[in-house]
Amino acid sequence: MAETRRVGYARCSTDEQDVQIQAEQLRALGVPEDRIYIDRGFSGTTRRNRNGLDQALAAVWDSSVFTGTKFDRSARNMAEANDILTGLSGRGVLFGVGMTIHDWSDPFGRLFLQTLAMVAEFEANIGHQRTREGMALAKKNGKLKGKQPKLPALPVVSPEPSVARRFRRLGSRDVRRHPACPAI
Repeated sequence: MAETRRVGYARCSTDEQDVQIQAEQLRALGVPEDRIYIDRGFSGTTRRNRNGLDQALAAVWDSSVFTGTKFDRSARNMAEANDILTGLSGRGVLFGVGMTIHDWSDPFGRLFLQTLAMVAEFEANIGHQRTREGMALAKKNGKLKGKQPKLPALPVVSPEPSVARRFRRLGSRDVRRHPACPAI
C-alpha cells in the first residue's frame, strides 16, 4: 500500500496563541514541513482572509489527505465546512482529523464530518454567547467603558477671543462650537 500523501493546516484565533503544538502534531502524522500551512489570528467562523487555508486547499491533489489536528481548526461554521468538504471530495481528496481519515463521499464519513461541523459551530456559538454575557455584566457593573482611546487626552487650553478671531477663516461657527472657547 502506498504511503498517504498529506497536506496539513493549523490555525489559532489570536496572535498570542501558538500553533507550534499543532505543527508538531501534523509532522508526527506524516505531513512534511513544506506542506504545513498556517493561519495566525483568524477565527474559524469565516474563510475571509485565511490565506493559509486557501494555500492548503490549493496544495492538495487527487488521493491526498487534507489534515488538521482538530476539525474546528478548518471550520467552525457548518456552511463553510460543507463547502470545504464538498470541494475537497470533488477533487478526490480525503479529510484527516488527527490520525483518522474520512471520505466525504461515503455516507458514514459524511455523517461523522457533519457531526463534527455541527459541534464546532455549536462551540463557537456558545463562546460568542458567553462573551456577550460577560460584556453585558461588565457594562452593568461599570467595568466596560467601550474602546479606550489610544492617545491620552490632551488638556484643552481656552483661547483668548482675540486669538480666536485671527483664525476666523475656520469659520466663526467652528470657533464658537469648541467647548473651551468663550463667545466672540
